[in-house]
Amino acid sequence: MLAGLSLVLVVGTCLFSLAGHLGALDWRLDLASHFRPWYAVAAALALVLAAALRRRRLAVAAALLLLAELWQVAPLWLARPLAAGEPALRLVHFNGLSSNPRKAEAVAWLAGTAADVVVVQEVDADWAAALAAMPDHVALESVLRADNFGMTLLVRHGFEDMVVRTWREDLVPGIPTLAAELAVAGRRIALLAVHTLPPVSRDYAERRDAQLARAAAWAREQRGAGRLPVIVGDLNTSPFSAPLRRLLTDGGLVDSQRGFGLQASWPVGPVFPRIAIDHCLHDPALVTAARALGPALGSDHLAVRVDLAWPPGQAP
Repeated sequence: MLAGLSLVLVVGTCLFSLAGHLGALDWRLDLASHFRPWYAVAAALALVLAAALRRRRLAVAAALLLLAELWQVAPLWLARPLAAGEPALRLVHFNGLSSNPRKAEAVAWLAGTAADVVVVQEVDADWAAALAAMPDHVALESVLRADNFGMTLLVRHGFEDMVVRTWREDLVPGIPTLAAELAVAGRRIALLAVHTLPPVSRDYAERRDAQLARAAAWAREQRGAGRLPVIVGDLNTSPFSAPLRRLLTDGGLVDSQRGFGLQASWPVGPVFPRIAIDHCLHDPALVTAARALGPALGSDHLAVRVDLAWPPGQAP
């Protein structure tokens, strides 16, 4: 029985892992890419069982599979970012959930982060009213919607003088994004807040991928204009997914998650394995000095807090 379980773990993990690697070919295959840390756990369990049962060939197969999965996930812990110099910007992103019953508690936590910029997504009229009372912060740009694609961009009092302008950016028709240009220590930072469609159908997956491709083009455009691009949001894709890897490569961006662990942000709850779909991606001229998830605050997502800094010796 245990030998059969070990075999099922090896074969099943191998098939799902292979499907994830072929995610660029089909959106349904790409769904399998999000669970690589769990594949590593399954392969490790299979290795232990096979070794205990002295099933040498099965143990070798499990060990090779475990190494392959660790090769994918280990950089999240081992690829430490460059040393940080002077602080540049503290960002907090939170998909607050339109139906969140704990909005006041969430707003109090957001205010307590002392973030320079806060992006809240799934903002409707009720959320807007709660955010209007957020201590020490002011909303500069908002799109209020009855569906799940409203959002608000807030800045800390005292940081308002750093904001050059804010505007709404159309990546794809019908799905709003917010942008801001910031002047920080003599440098210009362009911030884009994105909430993509979830890949629950071919149409939605294609539109999500179009949003991400357009975000990569936006990053290149901002860099060409002398601004350092930063993209935050619920991107509905994980670090192991082909669409996110294309965004990083095509946009010339760095994933702030690398070096800080899995930091899986969705879904909050015990039913489903949690994955990382809330992101902060930034220009290589910035450094991730710190990154952490917030507590459960009534949403199905956890907030992401990121401290961006200048490389040592490069702060103006």
